[in-house]
Amino acid sequence: MSEKTTPKAPSEEKNPARTIRNYLMVILTLIFVFLYAAAFYGKLDPLKDNTMLLRFEPIIFLLIGYYFGRLPAQQSEKMLKDEISRQIQKADAAQFAKESAQQEREALEEKIKNAKKVLYAITPATNADKSDLTQIKTLKTAINILDS
Repeated sequence: MSEKTTPKAPSEEKNPARTIRNYLMVILTLIFVFLYAAAFYGKLDPLKDNTMLLRFEPIIFLLIGYYFGRLPAQQSEKMLKDEISRQIQKADAAQFAKESAQQEREALEEKIKNAKKVLYAITPATNADKSDLTQIKTLKTAINILDS
């Protein structure tokens, strides 16, 4: 049986848009963290009231947590999609093997039918000697074997 190869799915190929989006999200997260740290330590004081800074803190942490929490989920989704594609390839290979075995079986059955027809077509001569009778018995035995 020959091994079938399938091209990689588009989800498996490197996606430049996804890579750019990931880098952009990391850069944006770092900017937020540095701005928050600078404002927290008093280096940057865009707001006169630090209570507003405390209100933004959970929102910033929520955004950062969502992004970094989403990364493992994306990895597991990708892993599950890869597993599904591998299982589909296995199923396709099994189906191909089944079909080829079925075709071989049908070809062998056809050969057996043809052999039976040839053996049935052989008729003994009326003036057959002992060696011809032995050959005829051998042919009848072969027909019986093919019939079983």
